[in-house]
Amino acid sequence: MRYSPRMNTTIETSYETVRLAGGFIQNTQRRLVEITGADRTSWLHNLTTNTFNTLRPGDGNYAFAITIQGRTVCDLNCLVLEDRLWIDLDERWADESIAHLSKYRVIEDVDINDITPSQVRFDVIGPKTAEFIERLGMGNNFAAYADLQHSTSQIEGHEVRVVKNDVGPILAANLYAPSAAASAIQAKIQSLATEMNMVELDHELLAIVRIEAGVPQSVDDIDSEVIPPETLQTERGISYVKGCYLGQEVIERMRSRNSMARRLVGLKISGQQLPAKDSWVFADIKQVGRVTSACHSVALKSILALGYVKTSLAEEATALRVALNDCDFADAELVEIPLDAWKANS
Repeated sequence: MRYSPRMNTTIETSYETVRLAGGFIQNTQRRLVEITGADRTSWLHNLTTNTFNTLRPGDGNYAFAITIQGRTVCDLNCLVLEDRLWIDLDERWADESIAHLSKYRVIEDVDINDITPSQVRFDVIGPKTAEFIERLGMGNNFAAYADLQHSTSQIEGHEVRVVKNDVGPILAANLYAPSAAASAIQAKIQSLATEMNMVELDHELLAIVRIEAGVPQSVDDIDSEVIPPETLQTERGISYVKGCYLGQEVIERMRSRNSMARRLVGLKISGQQLPAKDSWVFADIKQVGRVTSACHSVALKSILALGYVKTSLAEEATALRVALNDCDFADAELVEIPLDAWKANS
């Protein structure tokens, strides 16, 4: 893919608007699963890498569901409501993930229901997010929320749930509204965004922001080949004090031995051709990693990719190459993520 001058100008203008103010998007690429039943919290606690049995309504956590071998089944956001849990996860592995979790519903009082059709999700991202939430009438302390903390308020007569869900160092919110009210809520969001000089995002621009912020994405960067600590999402996604859970021995062994064969990195890649997912990364003639997602970075004026390389190389100035096809290679170098353009927004 190559940018035409017109496309480049359009993306750069919108990008600067997001960086300085913010933007919004209706996110149609996620599923929302509702968990009810008396054992819902202890059941999920025993099947994921993070803590849920100490959370209260209004709290939330990010976590991984993994196999007994420690491989990722999915990553998810879990919101604790008064009498239920909401699990938000990428639609591309939702069916497989629900099936995996359902296998371990033996004698527990747990019901699992996909409620995606009943809810619509809007995402707001950028430095004006907290002001945006306040002007929507959803409270004035949003910036102080903890990760995945949430609350509800009325917009246009409909109950809307707002969740703090930052994208790396970038302040961000998820808004869940009844699907029946989608048009009214979107009109309200669009009108306010225009007043605040914020932009409507598309998925291409959102991917650029996410990759520059150094945040791995479900399925693309976090797949079944990955063991959760390799994603560098340990602080927000893994509890090392919660006790036993499915696959816990593998995760604990990596921690206790300080042993991680590979890890997530940023790669600045020469040329204009975006590498495909799982393109190999080489040091000399040795295969040392793979690319997982890539974009035309506005900040770097170059291709930027996320991927995994051997930990022994991750902090060295090693000359790398990325395979673009069977014959062509592009030079690559490690870059620190998130990029400085987004650190300034934290």
